[in-house]
Amino acid sequence: MIVAERKTLEQIEGMIEGFEKILVAGCGTCVAVCMAGGEKEVELLAAQLRMKAKKDGKNRTVDEVTITRQCDKEYLDQIAKYVDEYDAVISTACGAGVQFLAERYDDKVVLPALNTLFIGVAEGPGVWSQRCMACEDCVLDQTG
Repeated sequence: MIVAERKTLEQIEGMIEGFEKILVAGCGTCVAVCMAGGEKEVELLAAQLRMKAKKDGKNRTVDEVTITRQCDKEYLDQIAKYVDEYDAVISTACGAGVQFLAERYDDKVVLPALNTLFIGVAEGPGVWSQRCMACEDCVLDQTG
């Protein structure tokens, strides 16, 4: 499973400066399991961005949608009706999902809300351990 963590609100705010209609797009698989980019996290991020915009006196619309996977074309097609309405999309997927979303909707600005950390496993609730660095030259046959 891919493990990720959310960027700071300040980092995300910096990326969306100048955009008025924002769609926060969640991913319901790996990053949902590690509690970084699923439906609950998307709702929280969108609410924080709306509150910050209101506090700063900005006229900004922030909406949210979560799909099953952003790394699978069949799911990306399901949000076509939403994406066209926005200036920018904030993706809460891993780096692969962000890139896939950006390729599918190449006329939109797609921004990453997460930092992809590693491929890992759940040791317990909210505890992840790295099991793979995706180094492209697996030596587990030698290291066990």
